[in-house]
Parts: sequence; structure tokens; C-alpha cells
Amino acid sequence: MRDLVREQYYRHRAPVYDETSYRGDPVVNAGLDRETADIGKLLTALPGGRALDVGCGTGVWTQFLRGPVVALDQSAEMLELAHTRAPWAERVRALFPPLPFATGAFDRIVTANFYGLLRPAERAAFLTEARRTARELIVIDLRSDGDVHEEQIELRSVADTTYPIYRRRFTPQSLCSELNGELVYEGLYFLAVRVTAPAVSPG
Repeated sequence: MRDLVREQYYRHRAPVYDETSYRGDPVVNAGLDRETADIGKLLTALPGGRALDVGCGTGVWTQFLRGPVVALDQSAEMLELAHTRAPWAERVRALFPPLPFATGAFDRIVTANFYGLLRPAERAAFLTEARRTARELIVIDLRSDGDVHEEQIELRSVADTTYPIYRRRFTPQSLCSELNGELVYEGLYFLAVRVTAPAVSPG
């Protein structure tokens, strides 16, 4: 189930991730910054509780979480960068799924720009683990440019190396339907969906 190309790509990209993410023309840049701030306010306003940021990257979204926070990523390089944004968060390096935590360990899982990288078997495993470990899941991901759900291999370059990366971009309807959740943010660039489920009893 491991995607070794994806793992290597994000390790390689970590030092330049922030300066190369979502960057376009000035109008696009301003829109992305505005939507990131809007979703940040939504995350900051959430009820307190123990939170897990899955695929935290450089901590762009971790910094908005309040209460006890765990930042999880496969990349030590990304976790170091996340620490500069959210020094209060506990950092855990692990490949996932599975999530290396006990059943019911969290009140909430937040994941941003991670779910759309997962292939079908990975998605199923991740959602099963999210239901096992938390009462609530918030998925933030990229909106498609049009009204059609997109699924393709994108060629991403870092320095002189090109990586083929599997990527999906969602419509509001496709993400809500797939997750069976509630749309809590709809922007031009980002979507956020909230999923609640009964807690799973240990054992």
C-alpha cells in the first residue's frame, strides 16, 4: 500500500514546500491566502479537545488548532518545519495508515491536502482508522477548477527530478458524497467537509 514515489517526493520537496505550494499569479495568491485564513478561523473556533493533524506537512493548518495537538507526518523534514509554526504540538513521525494511536485517542482528526493523494485502498484504510481513533474528521482538500471531479497523475518537479503523483481534485458534491459528511467551507480553491461518527469502543 505504500507509495514510495510520494514519500520521496515530499521528503525532497520539504525545504521548498511553502514557497512553491499553490503559487500562481497575484490574484490566485491572494485568493489562496484569504481562503487559508478563512479555514484557519474555522479551525480555531472549533470546540476544545485533543486533535490530530494527519499529514501535517509544514504546519500550515496545525498552527490553527487549539488544545492538545499531535502533528503526524511521514517526513522528518516536514515535521521540523511544522515545529516552527506550531511549537506546542507533539510531533509524531510515522507511515500511515494505520494510525499509531489507541482507539478513541482523539476528539478530532484534521487532514489537509492529504486525502486527495490517496488511492482507493489507502482511502478505505484511512477512513477506517479515522473512525477508530476520533469522533470527528475534518477533511480539507483542493477544489477542481470546474464542475467535474478530477483524478489523474500529475508530474511534479523538484530541482532536476520529476515525480508522477496521483492526485484528485474535488467538487463540493463529490467530496461530501464520498465522505458522507457536511460541507463546512466552500471556496474557489479549497473545500472542507466535516464527518462525525460514533466512538468505537476499545477491544
